[in-house]
Amino acid sequence: MTGRIPQALNRGALDGCAVSQSFSALGAALAIGAIAILSPLVALLALAALTARVLLRAEQAPNFNIAALAGPALAACIVGSFVGLAGAVGVLFVWRLQADVRWSLGEAARLARADARPAQAIWRSLAHGWMTPAFGLALVAFTSPHVIAGLPLDLPHLPAWVPIVAGGIAMIVLADWLLRRAADWRLGEISVAPSAHMLTHHALFLLAFGAMFDLSAGIVALAAWRLVHAAPFKMAQASLTAVP
Repeated sequence: MTGRIPQALNRGALDGCAVSQSFSALGAALAIGAIAILSPLVALLALAALTARVLLRAEQAPNFNIAALAGPALAACIVGSFVGLAGAVGVLFVWRLQADVRWSLGEAARLARADARPAQAIWRSLAHGWMTPAFGLALVAFTSPHVIAGLPLDLPHLPAWVPIVAGGIAMIVLADWLLRRAADWRLGEISVAPSAHMLTHHALFLLAFGAMFDLSAGIVALAAWRLVHAAPFKMAQASLTAVP
């Protein structure tokens, strides 16, 4: 029994670190997104400051995967040649959205494995993470065209029933996931770190694209979220260093 106490303390400290990082990233994203509605220039300066912070804290120069950009760039060029700049920007928006979702689900899987919950790291357990972004994408397409930082963005205009159905499915899937996590919490078996990350994941995509206050602000919030995760604030690091 005594051999498990340090492990429990270690897991508790890691959970605290992950929760602190998840909610600090969400808070920063929402704050900068709100600033973007009032003053886009100030929001861009905040993103520049976060980017500089990531670069300064990096132990080595960041590697840019040119091969990963080739596909989206080619698709944007092809679509742009047929429908214009707005269609090309729309392709880049869809690519960036799915890339951020894939990163977020990969992070949730990593946290689940670190918390000794491999069953929560498989794709079936993480499939719910696609539904709120899918609803946001359907809503963006339904309300197209848009203007982002002076650039036009257009997607195929969907009928009204598509975002309605997508929103209904997202609500059902999200409610099911919340009930499962509540049951785990009631039994004392909840995996804190991945649950906190996925909770902030759903909240961010719903507020950024589902609420549809301002698409540009939503994109700014998503960029800030990724940048804060790339270089966590000190309160998350303090929790990590407290591990015995």
